[in-house]
Amino acid sequence: MLGTQRLRADEYFVQGAWKGAKDARAAFVGSSLNYRLNISLAAKGADNQTQLIADKFLAALVLQANGFPVPELRGVYAAARMFGPTPTLCTVEALVRWMDEPGRLPAFAKPVNGSMSLGSIPLTMAGPRKVDIGAKVVDSTALALEVARLYPRGWLIQEQLRQPETIEALIGPGIGTLRVVTLWEAEGPQLLYAVWRHPAPGTWVDAAIFGKPNVGCALDGTGKVTFAQLGDLFTGHAITHSLVKPELQLVGYQLPYWPETMEICSSAHRLFPGHALLGWDVAITRRGPVISEVNSNPMHMSYQRAYRRGFLHEEHRSRLDEARRLLQKRCKGKA
Repeated sequence: MLGTQRLRADEYFVQGAWKGAKDARAAFVGSSLNYRLNISLAAKGADNQTQLIADKFLAALVLQANGFPVPELRGVYAAARMFGPTPTLCTVEALVRWMDEPGRLPAFAKPVNGSMSLGSIPLTMAGPRKVDIGAKVVDSTALALEVARLYPRGWLIQEQLRQPETIEALIGPGIGTLRVVTLWEAEGPQLLYAVWRHPAPGTWVDAAIFGKPNVGCALDGTGKVTFAQLGDLFTGHAITHSLVKPELQLVGYQLPYWPETMEICSSAHRLFPGHALLGWDVAITRRGPVISEVNSNPMHMSYQRAYRRGFLHEEHRSRLDEARRLLQKRCKGKA
């Protein structure tokens, strides 16, 4: 906590930085070092596309225009019309009418700018002026008022993705995204690591919400689950089987569409040459892998939980150093 890592007290415990030998403990990162590390792997000036990447609407347009799969956008709530031909709902009344119109739902909604899954909810019709948002049924007008208060900049309404039946049987209907982190190396963007995150049973997003811990799975180079952790490394524990159907084995499960997912993430990374490291949230769906969003500041604490080791171990450190050198060369020394 007092060294270069600057871990907060809670990070020190929940990340497991108190375990192992001195070198192993020194490899753990917290939110502060995580941010500094990711910033050091992004160019400065015109080559930096952080603001574009953070805008889920614009980033999806760029990806879609280049042939990469993204969720279908059905509409946007925003206080001002800033979304071109996309149907834009500018008032509470318009959003309520849209949700109540037959055939609009089910859908999935999330803020244009946001993190940690805040404001991301499924939308399912539950009766006249009633919407099921996954955790409970709410009045559609009350929901629209809350959206207008919290997300005047924009709230995207997308198709509700469905996972293959084998995955739904294993983790439930809530989408469990793959966090794929790619690093731009001498051969181009390569996989650095991937973590498969599952929603807590009864929830719809793969972050820990409503006080329920989610699951993080470590994956080998072929997309097979090698380890699964429920909750953090201090209060959680390892699991080997599904929390939805305990008779199903989780460790050893082979994710479908793995080669396609790796190809999509590494190829899409080339659209952002000013970023040596990017995190991709990919949903494995019944139509294949779909990019949910891209992150210029991925949280490597998910790696630490799933792999039970600090992110900045020797192998990662050397690869990051070389990627940083290549970035400076690629972007004319502006890193």
